[in-house]
Amino acid sequence: MDHDAIITDPKEKLARQREAYIRQRMRQIKVWNMVGWLFWVFLAVICYWLYQQKPLYLNPSLLANQVQVGKMPSNEMAQLAALGGLLFWAFIALLAGFIFQIYTAMYSERKLIRLFSALHTDDLKQYEPRVEISDVASPNDSQS
Repeated sequence: MDHDAIITDPKEKLARQREAYIRQRMRQIKVWNMVGWLFWVFLAVICYWLYQQKPLYLNPSLLANQVQVGKMPSNEMAQLAALGGLLFWAFIALLAGFIFQIYTAMYSERKLIRLFSALHTDDLKQYEPRVEISDVASPNDSQS
């Protein structure tokens, strides 16, 4: 049976929806923590591969030496003149910044969710059954 069908108080229904949303977002944050590491590894592998296959794209001093010695193929020189080594480093820095920004956003959201969860727990306490003080016998009544 659907639990929302039983709930008649709109505030309680809203509280339950918030609880479900918070659980969903916390799962997404945990998934990002796993996927984010894959992005870091992917970025490192791409940089390593690029450095091994095309070191002239990442190493400006090697490029200058190759041009001075005259070992530089003309088509590669034209590509590097158009793109420049700094553009590759800027792209790598942009990707790293993007990944870092997502980590920062997820960290901030996790802190906010924890704060809201604490407030939400207090909010749900009003719907828990309470024991009335009049239902409990006082210790003085048993001495008579």
